[in-house]
Amino acid sequence: MMPLVTRKPYNLPQPKGALHPAMGAVNRHKDNPRSSDTTTARWLGGGVLVLVVVLLVVFWRGLGLAAAGAQASVDAPWLWLLAAWGAVTTGAFAWRVMLWRRYRPHRLKRDVEPWPHISVVVPAFNESQEVARAIESVARADYPRERLQIIAVDDGSTDDTWQHMRCAVDAARTADARLDIQALQLRQNGGKREALYAGMQLATGSILVTVDSDTRIEADALREIVVPFINDNDVGCVAGSVRVANPSESIITRFLRCYFSLSFRYVRAYQDAFRGVFCAPGALSAYRMSVIRPHLDAWRQQSFLGRRCITGEDRALTNIVLRAGALTAYQDTAVAWSAMPTTYLGLALMFLRWARSNVRETLVLWSFLMDDLGQRRGLAALRFNMLLVAASLLMPYVFIAHAAMVVMATPLALPVYMAAVVGGGLVSAAIYYANERDHGWVWLPVYQVYWLVTLSWVFPWALLTPHRMGWLTRGSGQRDEGHAEAQAGVSLASA
Repeated sequence: MMPLVTRKPYNLPQPKGALHPAMGAVNRHKDNPRSSDTTTARWLGGGVLVLVVVLLVVFWRGLGLAAAGAQASVDAPWLWLLAAWGAVTTGAFAWRVMLWRRYRPHRLKRDVEPWPHISVVVPAFNESQEVARAIESVARADYPRERLQIIAVDDGSTDDTWQHMRCAVDAARTADARLDIQALQLRQNGGKREALYAGMQLATGSILVTVDSDTRIEADALREIVVPFINDNDVGCVAGSVRVANPSESIITRFLRCYFSLSFRYVRAYQDAFRGVFCAPGALSAYRMSVIRPHLDAWRQQSFLGRRCITGEDRALTNIVLRAGALTAYQDTAVAWSAMPTTYLGLALMFLRWARSNVRETLVLWSFLMDDLGQRRGLAALRFNMLLVAASLLMPYVFIAHAAMVVMATPLALPVYMAAVVGGGLVSAAIYYANERDHGWVWLPVYQVYWLVTLSWVFPWALLTPHRMGWLTRGSGQRDEGHAEAQAGVSLASA
């Protein structure tokens, strides 16, 4: 049996001027989070560029020396492949950096009255008191009460989650009688997708927002996440910005803080330029109900290689929006704080679950990406980016295989390859610092080496086992072979 990973309650930082207790320290810089270029940032960026150039020269010089000691007939094709890939990635990186530098959070183009009616669904399983904190953060959000609906769903928890959920719902009603809030309890655990589906059936809003039960949103997150919908009727999905709530608990959470910063404030930021965000996170995302509602039954029943899909529900919803020809955006100012695993086991299992979903949903995306998607804006850029994404999933392992061959022939080449790995981490560090302006960038070169040594196995294993659907990090009792039908039994929390 796969070992379970448990998490202890987390405490968010309480900076001065926080809008409410769910809010953490966020570097907004108003319209552009990279607008205040400091001397430190310029020196760091310039230093990293110089160092990368030096590392590239050393790398290729060392590679040539190493290749001389290896069998030329075997090594030469690898060199040409790596050289070609290096040229492609350099151009692609420049393109992405340009788009990222141009990113600005979406701002209202006109006065809004009334605001869109939104429904927020908070699914939970065995979260205990954490679910109460998530519900409280949503209930205290700065959004018009009469335009907000909150639906909390207990997915058949076996601990005291239901009690905490009901207490939180009752407290929210007591605090504001205008608030439309309710809780549901599924009699049997069916998985997050089933819990979301149950909540969606009660949703009355034109926009659906999903918030994870281990997540707390900032006070203005709901207002911010609906802005792209208001500005552009073609937008069907908006990804919020997820930050790590417990970044100082362990070296793992320090790595994850950097990882999430790059995943959202760089990757999704440049994807927003062509409205091609291909994974809206379950922790905080919003969907236009008119786009996804016709497909919810198929989404609920989705299967892969004959097995029901119980993970990757967020990526699957995003695929629905993309298939419909709608746009997908990113809103950096819609911020949520989520608890992260603190151990290697928790990290590896989380990455494995994500990687399996990534394999499956990438195949789904490519099954329609070359179809006629109407007059969708940015389609060519989306297709080009997905080609790069698909290649980037495989090319690191070409690099690893080539490095292993050369190092076995010429052990002195090992420091050259490690320098290349660290150099890649420094490039990421420069981007991280430009966004966050803190010393966390020092962890990225370390993380690059850590990933190579301890996590590079995850994607190959996911590629071999994409049919295995277990959640892995929760004690849900969910097995790869089945998916419980939990919708049959539902109870409503009393007023």
